Amino acid sequence: MKLLTRILSVLMLFAAFATADTTSIAPVDSTKAIPSQAGNDSLKAGINKIEKKHAVWIKLEGDVEPSMYDFCARAIDDALKEKPDYIVFEINTFGGRLDAAFDLVDTIMAVKGPTTIALVKKKAISAGSLIALACQKLYMLEATTIGDCAPIVQGGDGTPQIVGEKIQSPLRAKFRNLAQRNGYPELLSSAFVTPELEILELTATLDKGKKTQRDTTLIIEGDKYVVLDSTEKSFWGAPKILVKEGELLTMTDKEAMELGFSKGTFKDRKDFETALAIESRSEVETTLGEDIASAIAAISGLLLILGFGALYIEFKTPGFGLFGIIGIILIGIVFLGQFAPQLDGYIPAILLVAGVALFLVEIFVMPGTFLFGIGGIVCMILALALSFEPSEIPEYVPEAIETTFDATPWLIGLLYMLCCAAIALVFPIAASKYLISLLPEGWTPMLKTDLETAASPTEAVETVAIGDIGTAKTFLRPVGQASFSMADGSTKLFDVQTHGEIIEAGQKVKVEAVQEGHIWVVLDE
Repeated sequence: MKLLTRILSVLMLFAAFATADTTSIAPVDSTKAIPSQAGNDSLKAGINKIEKKHAVWIKLEGDVEPSMYDFCARAIDDALKEKPDYIVFEINTFGGRLDAAFDLVDTIMAVKGPTTIALVKKKAISAGSLIALACQKLYMLEATTIGDCAPIVQGGDGTPQIVGEKIQSPLRAKFRNLAQRNGYPELLSSAFVTPELEILELTATLDKGKKTQRDTTLIIEGDKYVVLDSTEKSFWGAPKILVKEGELLTMTDKEAMELGFSKGTFKDRKDFETALAIESRSEVETTLGEDIASAIAAISGLLLILGFGALYIEFKTPGFGLFGIIGIILIGIVFLGQFAPQLDGYIPAILLVAGVALFLVEIFVMPGTFLFGIGGIVCMILALALSFEPSEIPEYVPEAIETTFDATPWLIGLLYMLCCAAIALVFPIAASKYLISLLPEGWTPMLKTDLETAASPTEAVETVAIGDIGTAKTFLRPVGQASFSMADGSTKLFDVQTHGEIIEAGQKVKVEAVQEGHIWVVLDE
């Protein structure tokens, strides 16, 4: 799922390389250099002759990042267990991180057995085109695009800039390897990444007496066409510009087919499956951990900005408080999010522990803020929701009873859930009223003081007067506890609060006011 301000990355791609020496140019058979557009027709014409196939679909959508690589590696492993004829990678991406794209490419190229197929769903831009060319075959749906693979970084002024030769050189080598291995045009692949490269198409018709031979076509760099002598230029005639200098190659589905990248264009997925005689199919779904990792990666930049901003505010204020905790949590989410796929089965337990921890923070560290208490409740609700499997809902519907309403099992399952929730709500109340109260005085958390003898909060603080000096026993943010000396020489602990001032534990405080059961204090300077 992508989404977004990604940790800045290099986008991608690829590579230029020189063709053979043009001083002795040999005509190239056009049927080999540029495929005919009749590819789709020939595919469909042979359906009846092809044995029915099984395919496993793997969707690669959103930004290319480590979480996508983790999913793809697991998905390929699961797909190979089915022993399919095809593994189809459905691609829809604008690109992303260079390191993740290289890992994806190496993983796809390592697949042995089934044919790897890239199907461009909407777009395969930048790193997406690199991943597409890693597959043995490339197909595209109608109105889709592929290309524009120059690796870029964000400059100091915020504008994107194409990286230098140190990054482009290994990209060129990678794309040469992909083009040679999977049969894609090498020189045109170079134009994906090198804006300085101009590529021309030369076409000549050979005559033998009155009999006309078929056309021959040659794709050549613009610099090499310039150095041809007049005889060779006359032989080839006026060139057709395929890629202008200063531009990157980006192709539509039809152009990709004409230039020898795509094997066919289809209206939709059903048309594609029919053409390849795919009779049975399955799809590898993302796990909860992978979805979480993708969501965190999508907003990682924002989380880092907020996290460091919160820590900056904390450093500018005395003590350690709310902003420090928030900053640590946000930055921790970013760096621990990459491990979410490996912790997939433990996420409900982690959320439950986090919920309990937030409650403890609310009670003992930051009382009165309510923020951590609410966060704890949210975490525990999520833990319960994620640990619940809908398929495990009992469907108390006898087999002998015929039902015409398909939703009946779900309604009964919903009733079952509501009954469980009611029991979970009533049991703690009943236990606290009738069971816990029976425990001995030292073993029960409940107060057994009779209301007739209980003192009101206002009466309880009447022993503290304005101007009394005490010591803060906990951090006051702004609520906490402080001890005061009584007239009989004893020391008592009272709940106190400031008017927003943060006071560290151990500092002297002075009572400023006693109002409606509240003791207001200030720092005693």
